[in-house]
Amino acid sequence: MAQEFDLVIKALAERYPAHFVQLVRGVPADKVERLEKEAVAVKRESDILFKVTEDGYEYLMVLEAQTHIDRDMPRRLLEYTALQHRKFRKPVYPVVLNLTGRPQADTYGFDCLDLTVVAFSYRLINLADLPGEEILKHGPVGIIPLVPLMRNRLTDEEVLAECTRRIEEAPVEWQPDLYLGLAVFSSLRFTREIILKVIEVAKMETSPLFDGIREKWVDQGKEQGIQQGIQQGIQQGIQDAILDALEENLGSYPEKIAKGVRGIKDVNELKILLRRAVKAKTIDEFMTALHQETAKLKN
Repeated sequence: MAQEFDLVIKALAERYPAHFVQLVRGVPADKVERLEKEAVAVKRESDILFKVTEDGYEYLMVLEAQTHIDRDMPRRLLEYTALQHRKFRKPVYPVVLNLTGRPQADTYGFDCLDLTVVAFSYRLINLADLPGEEILKHGPVGIIPLVPLMRNRLTDEEVLAECTRRIEEAPVEWQPDLYLGLAVFSSLRFTREIILKVIEVAKMETSPLFDGIREKWVDQGKEQGIQQGIQQGIQQGIQDAILDALEENLGSYPEKIAKGVRGIKDVNELKILLRRAVKAKTIDEFMTALHQETAKLKN
């Protein structure tokens, strides 16, 4: 698992352990604790370990998140599951959280001669199969950063906007990690330009995790900001030219015309209006052209 995804999902799981267990089980557990993996000899960077109590039943949950198919994963997960069972002497519920939707097996085993030596099953959760819009409405906030990887009928920007709305409901001190998680996991499916259009870098840069990925997001944000600034400068320049042409040709114009011109952001439409402003013989003639271009943008 790539380091940035590994770091972010661990941070979210540490802050919202019960939310991740609810994602797996479908219902809230009575009690969830995050356990330190260093309790066993083998250090597994991509696993998260919980101690769960559900309807009085106590067990461990091993959660591994994956961004790509890893053929060795079932054997590693089997080894780690057995180590945890031996260490804590409790039943273990192994889970693989598939972030990208690529098909993976949910069993592993082997025979030797006449013996079935291993028949290992684990819970495989494909985020792409989960109903994103339902989780947006009713799911716990700790898993909202994963919603863009789920099944959605909304556009990319709409999904991100709805996710940010849910994040704003969380305590202020928790929001930077949630925004960061949303940006990082969205990058598996959405372009960075779309992500930064909805999520400002300033909303996530106070997260302690941000330093590890600062260069990627800040540089992209600066570049996008420069491009937006250039575009806005072009728009304003044409808008000013339209109003100057009207003033020179017709002497004056009502405020509603200025407001209408300023409300149009499309550069091509503004260029058309500039030509109309230069040729207009009356205010009414230009007003008709303005209404036509405004109507075009609404359709």
